[in-house]
Amino acid sequence: MCFNRPAILAFFLAALPMPVCRAGDKVWSAVVLASNAEKGAKPTAPVAELAPFIAKLSSFFGYDHFEILGSAVTSIDGPTERWLVPTPNFYLGAKAVREGAGYRLNLEFFHDKRRLLETDARLGPNSPLFIRGPVHPRGQVLLVFEIKP
Repeated sequence: MCFNRPAILAFFLAALPMPVCRAGDKVWSAVVLASNAEKGAKPTAPVAELAPFIAKLSSFFGYDHFEILGSAVTSIDGPTERWLVPTPNFYLGAKAVREGAGYRLNLEFFHDKRRLLETDARLGPNSPLFIRGPVHPRGQVLLVFEIKP
């Protein structure tokens, strides 16, 4: 598998004003495969979960087709939560700690048993987080996070 260097680029989308997170917030996370449709072919319609992000994902990353490899919705009930998004070859582990108006995420991303990424990121309400992952034979792996009330 070929990896693009730098392997990971993070994009934070800020929205003002930022509402305060509440107990019971849910964090939706997904491992997404981005690619371009064949020349002359029209890209297939995105799944409903990705529809609100398609314009921004296309603009930031330059792809027109997005498919979810794995996703999870996790309720944040305590000060710290852990969850895992499994896919056939990729695993995304996250630890969320409530911090200010959002969450501080400690992320670990694996391809099979090899860790590709370990980082901290901030996630706020109305401010999705997109992270560019490794190049995949069929396109580019992306990580997407959003707080859902």
